Amino acid sequence: MTEEARAKRVSNKRGLGINLREEIIEAAERLLAEFGPGDAVTLRAIAREAGIAAPSIYPHFADRDSILDAVVSRTFRNLAQACRDAGDAAPDGTSEVAAISVAYVRYAREFPGRYRILFERSTRNIASPPHAYTDGIQAFGVLVTALERASRETESDSSLIERDAQALFAALHGIASLRPALPGFPWQDETALIHHVVGRVLGPPTDGTDVHRHLG
Repeated sequence: MTEEARAKRVSNKRGLGINLREEIIEAAERLLAEFGPGDAVTLRAIAREAGIAAPSIYPHFADRDSILDAVVSRTFRNLAQACRDAGDAAPDGTSEVAAISVAYVRYAREFPGRYRILFERSTRNIASPPHAYTDGIQAFGVLVTALERASRETESDSSLIERDAQALFAALHGIASLRPALPGFPWQDETALIHHVVGRVLGPPTDGTDVHRHLG
């Protein structure tokens, strides 16, 4: 357990078990940040990081998988909020899509362990009940909404928003995942690369200006 975590650890009062539940999730997040989503993040390690006995976990989580699923859910929500916050400051739809795209990759850089587990864990839930995948779909919806707005300002086909969103999502995930995996590759400037992809997806503005004028 880190000194910072130990200093913050406060015993839960009876009936306030939700506090302990959050501490367990936060402990798992710290381990993911340090070790990544591998075998080091065990139930026992999570309990030790949270400063509790392993049996104290069971009233809140059935097993390690359920803790990691909770981390995935919260990470998707945090990613979605980071993208919304970035998009809200944009002056137009094209700039909004670009800002969201940059924020997406930035989040992956800032929280690589959590980002990796999104796609290692969430894929097994696709066939599960809808609530198991809701947070991921809602995060994707932030991008869809921004593209809908941008389609009114560019020559992109508004009937293909879902396809465009999936194409952009795939490109952003590629940038987020490939760059750290291939550090020796002669990558272009990351923001410029993201803006290039956004420009390709959206097409030229309807006012005839260069799309890159909206991208900063």
